[in-house]
Amino acid sequence: MKTKFILSILFCVTLSVSQIPQWFSTHTHAKYPNAEYILGIGTGGGSTGAEAAKKAALADIVSQLRVQIQSEMKSMTESYQMNNDEQIYSDFKRQSRTVVSDEITGAEVIETVTDPEGGTTYALVVLNRLKYSAGLKTELETGWKQASELRVQAKEFISKGKLIEAIQSVQQVRQVIAPLIAKDVLHNAAAHAPFVSPLVFDPNALQVDIRAFLSQVRIEKKSGDKQKGKIGEKFAEPFVVHVSIVDGGKTTVCEGLPVSFWLDERTQLGETNTDAQGNASFGTTVRAASSDGIRAKISVPGLGREFEQNINSSSVSFLWTALGSDKTFSLSVNAKNAKVAESVKSKLALAVTQVGYKVVPTSKYALTVDVDYGTPNKIEGMAGTLYNITLEATISLMDSKTNTIIGSS
Repeated sequence: MKTKFILSILFCVTLSVSQIPQWFSTHTHAKYPNAEYILGIGTGGGSTGAEAAKKAALADIVSQLRVQIQSEMKSMTESYQMNNDEQIYSDFKRQSRTVVSDEITGAEVIETVTDPEGGTTYALVVLNRLKYSAGLKTELETGWKQASELRVQAKEFISKGKLIEAIQSVQQVRQVIAPLIAKDVLHNAAAHAPFVSPLVFDPNALQVDIRAFLSQVRIEKKSGDKQKGKIGEKFAEPFVVHVSIVDGGKTTVCEGLPVSFWLDERTQLGETNTDAQGNASFGTTVRAASSDGIRAKISVPGLGREFEQNINSSSVSFLWTALGSDKTFSLSVNAKNAKVAESVKSKLALAVTQVGYKVVPTSKYALTVDVDYGTPNKIEGMAGTLYNITLEATISLMDSKTNTIIGSS
């Protein structure tokens, strides 16, 4: 009796196992070798078991592709050295993660088997590597052709003195090739063979293109250099620069190119566009002399900080002699606390004298400061008790004789 019982159990187990397809256990199928197909295996249960099994099988294919993509991404990154262009590298990584969707085009459901006892459905879905990669290859060839044409177009723009349009074309190339590189990775993962096209170029070439364009810019001082003027008054002449592109020995004026004028690295005075002759003119008031003068440089929208040095290398500086102003100011500060009032007055007096004006007890022009501040915030720290106080100061310029406000800030 004991022997019969054991045999009965073994018989039941054998029947149960026989319902599981062999391809589910081995993840292989004689008709669909792994060299030519990607096999996806999935299971599902209940009334929607067949549909759930198919989705799971598709997800299995996606999972396998993503594993292969990780390896391809590493070799692609090393090949292109895209870390030198952070924007392309960032786009590449992001799009490589999402380029494989859950709905794989061309995947076929080959077989579904349902275990009548357990109610589990098994699904086998296959993706033909050759057909799938062929579709990607067509997309890649079209995309790289578009990118190459845009790059040629950029060089045509620069030959006509159109710097902004040239750089915009290169920036369009960046947008085009980011998904292409991701699809290239997917193609190689699916096909087990690299995508080869004579039109493909290293993404770093785009940086080289932009730097080459910027190196062809010539900014020359035309007029306005070494002027003299009293602080606070307008310069007698505007600062004028001439901008051109030197391309292969040919010089072409730049029309409509923004040129910005800077007092220092952080203070932009204004911006103006070059005219049909390539000239940009900018007028401003005399300030206390600076060792760097007023710097004029081209302004290209959308360029990253990595090109700042290239832009600065073509810039020019205007020098001037600042003469003391005849204008004087008297100061008064209104504050709840006398110490605060004295401190603000001292700082304002220093600021006024630093820009070339004089502070006197009585003047036609008076700077009046109204100071207001909120409740101090008490902060207990390792160094002791700290107090954070926010001051709000309104500075008004007044005509003392008429007692009228000229302006305020």
